[in-house]
Amino acid sequence: MKDKFDMQELLKFAEQGRLTKHALGTMLVPEARRQFLESCAAIEKKYTDDCAAMKDPCLESGCSVEGEICLQPLLRAGTEYHKAYAAEWAKLFGDEENRLTSSAGIAVTDHPLKA
Repeated sequence: MKDKFDMQELLKFAEQGRLTKHALGTMLVPEARRQFLESCAAIEKKYTDDCAAMKDPCLESGCSVEGEICLQPLLRAGTEYHKAYAAEWAKLFGDEENRLTSSAGIAVTDHPLKA
């Protein structure tokens, strides 16, 4: 596997939902990472709330995570929730001050981010 990706490859991977929340977050400076993780929590909560609203709980006794985040709707969503994370990440990563220069073994070249 390559250990260096150019900016366009990185953005493509993110947009395709191929990068996890952890992978995306590790490319951000701490303050931007906190904002990103808060956005991810809101995404997870929406998936959980939408699932609960369907009134078809995973368990016969009802939803086991009322008021919490549930993994089941995220698993059912497949890469869609990773794509939602990537959309939030891209907003922060677009500002060069929010980027770490190298993280999680991925070195990103200094190409400017193209909108």
